[in-house]
Amino acid sequence: MTAITLTFDNLGEATALERGTWPTRPGSLPLGADPSVTVALPRLLDELDHHGLAATFCVEAINCGLYPGAVREIAARGHELAMHGWRHERWSELEPDRERELLRRSREAFAELGLAPVRFRPPGGAPAAADPELLAEHGITWWSPAADAQLPAGPIDTVPFDWDLVDAYLLMESFAELRAQRGEQAARLSPATAGARLRERISSGADPLVVVLHPFLMLDEAWWAEVRGLLRMVAAVT
Repeated sequence: MTAITLTFDNLGEATALERGTWPTRPGSLPLGADPSVTVALPRLLDELDHHGLAATFCVEAINCGLYPGAVREIAARGHELAMHGWRHERWSELEPDRERELLRRSREAFAELGLAPVRFRPPGGAPAAADPELLAEHGITWWSPAADAQLPAGPIDTVPFDWDLVDAYLLMESFAELRAQRGEQAARLSPATAGARLRERISSGADPLVVVLHPFLMLDEAWWAEVRGLLRMVAAVT
């Protein structure tokens, strides 16, 4: 049996709000109606239930206010919640005082829903200067940064991920520079090719594996079909 940590990152408008790209033009969906939450998340949760899989959802804390029902449902259906910043800040660029403020604010937002996540993934994969000691101060016992980041030792468990097990890294144009830096072709992969690559890694028997998937990418029906196949495979080998 292969040990696989199945994780899902990012919900709703958090990243777009942080980057200032959330649409405000007439006819745009209102804040709090993002299809990654209203469409992709429900069918993903159903698919996980179907296969008896438990996962870790790395959620920006702003979603506790925008989508409290969805955040509660993730936990109610047997999945773990991990903090993922307030609204997907560039975590590696944070000064300790700003990181402390965001962690406090995030923990309070989850607490208002009766939730107390003890896991954390730094948005962007790279840690801030004060990690992991500052994370421990805020009740975090497990964090999952990128394996190729400069990872300091500390008092919490480290479960790093590899970029080639991240769907966004394989599928999105915005990761072209990182792919080139890592010696890969800069062009993004098709859903079918990305799915085949992930299946190959999962079937390799390497242990343990941390798989990172993004609900918003599952709005593409071709990729959603690949994800369903990946989940079947994960259920079969774990």
